[in-house]
Amino acid sequence: MLRFVKLSILLLIILNVSLLNAQEDSTKCYLKGVVTTEHNLNPEDLEVSLKNSLTDVSYVSYTNNNGRFSFELDEGEYEIQIAYEGYAPYDEKGIVLKNSETRNIYVLLVERLYTIEEIEVEGFKRQRQDDLRTSLFDIAPKSVKILPGSVEDVMRSLQSLPGVSSPNDFTSQLIIRGSGPDQNLIIMDDVEIFNPYRLYGLVSMFNPETLSDITLITGGFPSQYGDRLSAVLDVMNREGTRDKYISMISNINIASANIIFQGKNPFEIPGSWIVSTRRTYYDLILGPFAKSAGLITDDSSFPSFSDLQFKLAVGPFEKHKFFLNGIFSKDGVDIISGKDRDDPDSVNVDDATINNVVSLSWHYIPSQNFISRTTASWYKNGGVNEFEGDILDPLIDKENLSPAQRDSLKAIGALLGFEFDSDYIFRKYSIGNRSIFLAGKNKYEFGGGFDIISTDLKYTLKLDEQMKSFIQSIPTAHALLDDFNIEGDNNYRANLYGQGRFSIGDKFYYQPSVRLDYYSFLKKVYVSPRINFGYIIDPLTTIRAAYGFYYQSPGYEKLVDSRTFFDLTQEIGENLAAERSIHYVIGLERWLDNEWLAKVEGYYKSFNNLIYQEKLTGYKYEFTIADPNNTNPSYIKNPHNWIRSQEKLPYDSLTTIPVNEGTGYSYGLELSLEKRYVGPKTKLYGWINYSLSNARRERDGISTPFKFDQRHVLNVVMNYRINSWLELGARWTYASNFPITEPVGIIPRVVDDSIVVNPITNQVIFNLNYGGEENIYSSKKPDYHRIDIRLTAYTHFWNTDWSFYVDVMNVLNRKNVVAYDYYLTNDLKLEKKTVGMIPLLPTIGISARF
Repeated sequence: MLRFVKLSILLLIILNVSLLNAQEDSTKCYLKGVVTTEHNLNPEDLEVSLKNSLTDVSYVSYTNNNGRFSFELDEGEYEIQIAYEGYAPYDEKGIVLKNSETRNIYVLLVERLYTIEEIEVEGFKRQRQDDLRTSLFDIAPKSVKILPGSVEDVMRSLQSLPGVSSPNDFTSQLIIRGSGPDQNLIIMDDVEIFNPYRLYGLVSMFNPETLSDITLITGGFPSQYGDRLSAVLDVMNREGTRDKYISMISNINIASANIIFQGKNPFEIPGSWIVSTRRTYYDLILGPFAKSAGLITDDSSFPSFSDLQFKLAVGPFEKHKFFLNGIFSKDGVDIISGKDRDDPDSVNVDDATINNVVSLSWHYIPSQNFISRTTASWYKNGGVNEFEGDILDPLIDKENLSPAQRDSLKAIGALLGFEFDSDYIFRKYSIGNRSIFLAGKNKYEFGGGFDIISTDLKYTLKLDEQMKSFIQSIPTAHALLDDFNIEGDNNYRANLYGQGRFSIGDKFYYQPSVRLDYYSFLKKVYVSPRINFGYIIDPLTTIRAAYGFYYQSPGYEKLVDSRTFFDLTQEIGENLAAERSIHYVIGLERWLDNEWLAKVEGYYKSFNNLIYQEKLTGYKYEFTIADPNNTNPSYIKNPHNWIRSQEKLPYDSLTTIPVNEGTGYSYGLELSLEKRYVGPKTKLYGWINYSLSNARRERDGISTPFKFDQRHVLNVVMNYRINSWLELGARWTYASNFPITEPVGIIPRVVDDSIVVNPITNQVIFNLNYGGEENIYSSKKPDYHRIDIRLTAYTHFWNTDWSFYVDVMNVLNRKNVVAYDYYLTNDLKLEKKTVGMIPLLPTIGISARF
């Protein structure tokens, strides 16, 4: 391991030095221009900002009394921005300057009829034709704020994209192209994030007000990303404003508040700073109602979270720039069931979770052709959880119980008891480098990283015997140890990657790449070759394709998303292999005009060495009814009419030991049509996309639908500019729902090799019978559809831009199915009740930019 790390560092040093020595001084270029308003005015002393698209180095010039400005630059690609009071901001990207070139541009500023927030809505950024990344969505953070039904949450807004969905309305987890949430890589400011959720998944940790870039790659991602099988979400936090020492943005709605302070650095230090803080109000708003209704005790609190986020940028200093990023967050809930509640269930919860990140980055830019980004980070995710209580036997119809029956539930064993206590801390210490070198049309990227992942995890689980029996009757339930304890369990990951983009002529591009990963837990090195292709049919039409190998190592840090527990102590890793996926992707993109973009993309993903819980053969008695032709409920309830087998029969029993016994595949076709927002005259903008997909998994020769298989998904998102200050947005999602395993009947509940009998009625207590493996995920929940709307009003007063909005989720109040509660009637008929997702839910809010 140490030899591998030393070799990695040595290779990085050699690559950096050799490329720097190979560079030659470029000849200066000149960018000149004149700024004119639509009223033929030439603003004097107006700041003109220029940024190198590759290096992010910024330049500033000021107009003279004729509105003219000029820059002396090295060759490269630039973006120009101009802001003038009373006029719409000017932003032009893709200005390419070559050796000794002098470029003259003309800037016309249009009088602003809309607020700053409204004008800057861009939706998706335009992908360069020589950018060979397939399945790429580069989203402007402003679009997240106005998407109906997304509650201004980044990960929820991504669920309106092709190939992207969510397990249900109550989580912001992402299901992408037939893969689970644990197979998505999530990165913020070059730091991998393991648990990016707040309020138990209801919202994500990302604040759209503080982000500069949101990039989602749903397949065929390049070699700089690794240790995941499915997709990559890469977000960057923005720098603070540099035009004043302090400014403020606030966003307040009925559920939360978000306040941001930002400005340029004091004491003439180049750079900027930005600090944001968020807090939810669920505990303050809903808590008093629940307490007054007797649902919880006075010393309880509803779920809430708060976080503090900052970014400090220092520089540039000639060839160097430095960044300090940090996020500190806390989730908490403390619920004790009140004695006056109507529900017989009693659940007490005491939970506190932290999620903290600190990173320091150094950007080294010796020339316009080379940039090197080195980031060191510390990440900590931990929590203390205590759950205990009694759950009513799931097969009892609790809504039709009399008061006397409620009082007797405990005595007859109808309340199933449980207790769970856990204490965990995941720490990650990382250092990594990403470098880019341009040589003419060719582009080289290389880098590497080293991680130390430290895990402390202990928990205690106590289930009464009837609860164990009920859980064991569910074929999709996972095994869990009664007690588990590890401290100071350290694992190491190291990686190297390199890729080069080359061209043949002016139309065909290809990008071979390779990635090496070492996982200390597995004690193995994996090589991941990948290649991307691109063909430019014409300036408006591009074909892109990708093929590559992807590996994912097992780790406790990934269990949050997988929701399956594995015993990953060190000795087990020697018998495991990393999970593997192979991606095949091809897509066609066509700009119909400056506003309309059409895309079609197909993909196929194979999966090998998927990790499952070990399956062992156990033995138990089987009980059968003496007379199967007698369907009288009284006869079936009589314990004397059930016959136990003479000997114990084999059955499959799961353990927490991980084994590589799974394979699978997913494939699909995605279509999208988008109308861009291009300026104040745009009345209607949005997108329509449709995804057709199929995902399956196989184990022991038995193929079943993947639990997140979703055949059809249609998203329609539209925003309409009613007038200069009012905008209406709507979003409609239709989808075939996920598969489900439905019960085929009932079987007696068995504890200690005997049928469980109600001590008062002397009748058999039953479990659900889910049939054999052929019945797993053989049914589907009803189709899902939801309509959300948002009405936003913009105005300007007190020298501040304001927006007031009403956002309504599920305006039709459709009861989309998240699950079913099954219960038995007195005549032993199996009935079910629908557990719905989010009902009609209105939200109001205010946003202000001071």
